[in-house]
This record gives sequence, structure tokens and C-alpha cells, in this order.
Amino acid sequence: MTNNEFDKLLNNFFNAEWGQNVSRYQAYSPSRLALEFNGDTLELAYSVIGHDPKDVEVSLTRDKIYIKAKKNLEDKSPANQFVKDIDEAINLSKEYDGTTTFAEIKNGLLLISIDKREEQKPKKINIKF
Repeated sequence: MTNNEFDKLLNNFFNAEWGQNVSRYQAYSPSRLALEFNGDTLELAYSVIGHDPKDVEVSLTRDKIYIKAKKNLEDKSPANQFVKDIDEAINLSKEYDGTTTFAEIKNGLLLISIDKREEQKPKKINIKF
């Protein structure tokens, strides 16, 4: 089946089911970002599936995390058509400190941990008695 035939098949289906005209189809792409607050640490997981870890760049400013990766245009495999360039800026809350950051890539996920600023961490106060 050619792409044109597949497009016609999808158009017929969607026109009959929802009255919509679909001329292009796309693969399902899940959310790329997940966040978790773990005590005094913000943990982010960002999908970089399909990218060579050497091609992933992460930089940090006072209030943003920048994630960049370019698609390998020389890779002609079918799986590479699902890979997209990444140029993302994620806003950070002012309570987190970019100087205490850790990043690694595991199983296609960029994992970033960012600690709270020292002045934002709860401090125990000794009580005199």
C-alpha cells in the first residue's frame, strides 16, 4: 500500500466517523517531560529517545533549563522518522538552584536533578528550654 493509498484510507475512515478531512497522519507522541518533587530536589525526566547521548546538550541559567538535540539526518532507518529535533526551554521556579545540578541519560530519558536554593530549604530551629 502506498502512502497515497493509506492517506485515502484514513480520509475515508475519518470522514465517515467524524466528518473530518485528514490529509496527513502522525505517529502518537507521548509527553516528553515528567516532573517530581522529591524533598529538596526537583527531578525531571525528558524523553530523548532516538538521539545519540553525545548529541544531547543541556544548559542552565538562573531560571531556565535548555535542552537541545539534532536529528541525525544520515540515519535512513524507519525508526529515525519518529525522531525530532529538540530545542526546549523549561522554566524553573526561583526556589531551585542551578549550581547544584546533576544530569544523566538512561534508557532514552534525560534525567536532571536540581536542588533547592539553600535559603529556600527548611531550617530546623533549636528551641531553648
